[in-house]
Amino acid sequence: MRRYLKLYLSFVKNCLIREMEFRAHFFIENIISLIWAIVVMLLYFFIFKQVNTISGWTLNQMLLLTAVYFLVDRIFDSLFEINFDNFVELVNSGELDLVLTKPLSAQFFVSLRRFSLAMVFSNLSMIGVIIYLCRRWFLPSFSQIGLFLILLVCSVVITYSLWFITLLPVFWWGRVENLQHLFRPLHQVCRVPIDVTGKLKLMFTFVLPLAFVATIPAQSLFSRLNFWLVLYAVFAAIFLLWLSGRLWRFCLKFYTSASS
Repeated sequence: MRRYLKLYLSFVKNCLIREMEFRAHFFIENIISLIWAIVVMLLYFFIFKQVNTISGWTLNQMLLLTAVYFLVDRIFDSLFEINFDNFVELVNSGELDLVLTKPLSAQFFVSLRRFSLAMVFSNLSMIGVIIYLCRRWFLPSFSQIGLFLILLVCSVVITYSLWFITLLPVFWWGRVENLQHLFRPLHQVCRVPIDVTGKLKLMFTFVLPLAFVATIPAQSLFSRLNFWLVLYAVFAAIFLLWLSGRLWRFCLKFYTSASS
């Protein structure tokens, strides 16, 4: 574990040096990311001029949900998306050969080799929005904050695992454009409360656990959650991470390498 942590810190350091070589690009990407999150939040102010609640969610609760969603999304973008964007080319160009010969987990390398700083402003802003809303309207207890942090980690792991699994068909489909964005439309469902999905709520909670990406973490800050729901979030995160690893190793059996 210590070896992987040291290696990952080296990855981050190298990426930081690369980002600082193009400072204008760094600031522009951060500003664009922040503006996008702000625009989505402003949309709810217009919507709630016409309605009082959406499936029982008030304006402040919707803003909290949106901030949690963008925080998870930006954490994912910082840690994983920049690597997923390169995944298809890595397999089709045969560069995966070099990864597989390295004395470390290939899944770790292809998932975390690069780190993006393009979401720093957005991440800090969303944390600020969450803190402001909690102090101004919700006043969560220390236990609620603790549960939120646990659910936030589970949310990132669930997002990573599901997204990574959608990339694996590249071993059969070959050079498919934008395969890394296959999961994106489904993930954007998490921007709204899972309660609005009606009869699909149970499926999005227990079968395809998208409810744990933003809805349930947000709810943990303003309402009392069923303890079994938190346990299920931990179980779902661990299971999906394990499943992604098993499927990765299975798919590698069909990798033909650059020499084939």
